[in-house]
Formats: sequence, C-alpha cells, structure tokens
Amino acid sequence: MYKESSAQDFRKKFGLPNDYVIDGFISYGAWNRNKHLCNIKESVSRSCSASSVEWKTLTGFLGFVDEFTVGSKRYWFTVQYGGALLSELTHLACLFGSKKNIHIGSCGGLKESLADTSVIIPSWTFGNESVTRIYGRNIIDNKHSSHTGLSQELYSLLVGKCNLNQGPLFTNQGMMGETQDDILSWSRAGYSGVEMETSTLFAVSNYFKVPAAALVYISNNQIKGQLTGDGSHMVQKKDREKIKELLYDTAIHVILK
Repeated sequence: MYKESSAQDFRKKFGLPNDYVIDGFISYGAWNRNKHLCNIKESVSRSCSASSVEWKTLTGFLGFVDEFTVGSKRYWFTVQYGGALLSELTHLACLFGSKKNIHIGSCGGLKESLADTSVIIPSWTFGNESVTRIYGRNIIDNKHSSHTGLSQELYSLLVGKCNLNQGPLFTNQGMMGETQDDILSWSRAGYSGVEMETSTLFAVSNYFKVPAAALVYISNNQIKGQLTGDGSHMVQKKDREKIKELLYDTAIHVILK
C-alpha cells in the first residue's frame, strides 16, 4: 500500500522533477498559516541575504507546503494543527531526503514550577494516536523520542535566552475533550506540557531514521487554571511573540547548517 510507495512514485504522482530532494523540514503547530508563513519568512531573511532566498507554495495535495531555497538547498515549511496531514507531509519530507525535521509549537503547561512562556525541548513525547501506532509498531510504552544530538544543539543555542527546560510532553489531539482530571493526571505523571503534534513528527521521523526535535513554548499554563484567550493569557501576548521569534530564528539557524 502507500507505505510501500517510493520517493520516485510520489515524485511522479505530484509532478515533481525526478531529482527532487529537500534538505530539511520545519513544521509549526497552529491553524493560522498566513501569520506563521510571514514569521518564518522574516526569520529566514534575518539569517540569509534576501537575494539568495526563493519562496514558492507548492500545488495540489502539496499546497500546504511552502518551499524555500537557499543557494542550492531546498527546504519545506508547513503549518499544521494536529497530526493527520502532518504525518503525510513528514513522510514525504523524509522520502525526499530531509536531513533534519524540526517542529515549533505551543503547549498547555502541566507543571507549577514552569514559568509562563517557558520553552520546552522534549526528550520524548507520549503518543498513542493512530499515527504513532502505525509508524511505531514496536514501541510498547508509547514513548516517541527526539534525536538527542539535534535536541542538544537547539538547547545550547537557547541557554540564557529564555526560561528553558527539557522533559517529556503528552500529545493529545482531542483538545476540546480535555478535562481537569486529565490535566491533573498528566501533571502527576511528570509531563511538562500537553500539545498536539510532536509525537507525530517523532514517530514518522524515527521510522525513517531522520533526526527530529521540537521547540515548544508554554502558551497557557493549564495546571494553574489558565485557558487560551482568558485575561492573563492575553496580557502575555507580547511575550509569546518574542518567544516565537526566538524559536523561529533558532530552528532556521540549525536547519540551514
């Protein structure tokens, strides 16, 4: 079936050149694609001469992918909310030669000790979604690991620039169904935050043996009762924007190396 299709099969299916490859893949966990596309373009411009970067949005099924080339190297960027389409784009990115996959996103905080807008670089993520089960068939504890070397590289670049933490995350793609009991249970189990995408990126990347890591900031600290859109959350908006800019710049610096 689809998992057995080769890179060349997909190049033909999507009308890509026979030698089409990419060097890296960045995903952002959100719904507002236009906003985050502007953000990453600004970040790439800060890292590279504007004249050396070319951008284009792919077409058809790949219309959710924004491709940018720097010199002779090509990269993919996508904004995805949850894991279904993210799993397929990560699968294709790996087939097309990606050497590093980095996810940027937000989470609900699960530890009282974590400061608002803290950054978490997860060592692993608990994921028991259909994507993780089908790509990580031999993983019985539902722990999907990030790549140690890539995570450490990101960590070293952020030391002293933000409230920085390492620890496990919990992936839940049914956010609207979360209860207070869920939050308390995940917190007691030692998770630093809950989000929707990292286990997907890790499971698919690990299947293809492509290094993957994530940069996740606390958007709202749920263990403290804070919800997205409430008064305290809105007050922190400027701080979140600064953190997002820092995470974009860090991810771009590493992906372009």
